[in-house]
Amino acid sequence: MRLRVRSPGLLVTGALLLGGIAAGFTQFRGNGADADVPRYTYAPVTRGTIVRTVRSTGVLTPLVSVEVSSQISGLVTEVNVDFNSPVKKGQVLARIDPSTFEQRLRQAEADLEAADANHALAVLNARRLEDLFAQELITQQEYDEIAARLRQSEATLLTRKAAVENARVDLERCTIRSPIDGIVIFKQVEVGKTVVSNMSAETLFTIAQDLSRMRIIASVSEVDIWLVRPGQDVEFTIDALPERTFHGRVTQIRNPYTPTEKQQHQSSQQQTPITMFDAVIEVDNSDLLLRPGLTANVSIIVERREGVLTIPNGALRVRLPTAAARMVPGQSPANGAESAVVYRLSSSGPKEALPEPVSVRLGITDSFVTEVTEGLSESDRIVTGLVPERERPRRGPFSFF
Repeated sequence: MRLRVRSPGLLVTGALLLGGIAAGFTQFRGNGADADVPRYTYAPVTRGTIVRTVRSTGVLTPLVSVEVSSQISGLVTEVNVDFNSPVKKGQVLARIDPSTFEQRLRQAEADLEAADANHALAVLNARRLEDLFAQELITQQEYDEIAARLRQSEATLLTRKAAVENARVDLERCTIRSPIDGIVIFKQVEVGKTVVSNMSAETLFTIAQDLSRMRIIASVSEVDIWLVRPGQDVEFTIDALPERTFHGRVTQIRNPYTPTEKQQHQSSQQQTPITMFDAVIEVDNSDLLLRPGLTANVSIIVERREGVLTIPNGALRVRLPTAAARMVPGQSPANGAESAVVYRLSSSGPKEALPEPVSVRLGITDSFVTEVTEGLSESDRIVTGLVPERERPRRGPFSFF
């Protein structure tokens, strides 16, 4: 039997179809293998400035402020100042009804007059009996008794004089005066209010001496306090003006008499307390833009380095599978707290590049970048992460068309 091919074009078409299927299968296998090759995000090694800081928060307060309270009880009859009123030392802030204290002064003065008269009579009697005793007309006992009465009258006279002075002081305290030059930043008294003086007298006024100089009391944990020293520069912001940076200087580190415990770490239902220290920061407020009570977001500058090699902090967290990284002969990760391993791209194009692990020695760090002191050069590209598989470009099996 003989097969006859009626159309040579059918053979050509079939051959092309079979060749296309074979090429597509080969391309599909190639694309599948290529899809398994990781794709990386990377960043160059650059030079820049790194500032190491200790962050905290605190409250702005006047450098010097005095709380004014009343040392006596009574009805407030006069208030001469309000919030933000400038005052001078000795200026009258308020008055308390003096009627009761004027009466006490008059009573004390009357008691003093009576004691003075009794003392004068005791002196005369003592002189008479002294003459009689010299003539042996009275006994020793009688003479001793009159001498004792004279000393008692002297003591009574001194007591009455002290009572008069106390009454005068209480009367003067009815007038509440400013102890310093400054400005009233707090007032808690009105006309008609009754002031009660006791062991914990309430504050009537708070006077700030000079708002052009202020301070921040920032809480620093025991983990970071060893980095903070007097004289260090401070940068801080306030929530009202987040775009503006203010400056200050650390002047004091206070050791807590009773450590303040703050629950910060928690694991396995156990809380670990840490001790907080107060860092005092002085601030220049010549423009009077800052106000007492504002919350300050503080960054204490403990170290600054300029013109150093830097890498993103994310590069230190990258860990690649062994198959994805090309090992460098003789290269091994360095040991020590300041060493780490990063992955450097070895060619100019990210698609053809293979990452190689490189041991680097680190310097200081901030929230974004870390200093590299050894192991990399400027413009080296390092891996900062892996591109998710769903975001990698894939070609279809017949993409050759």
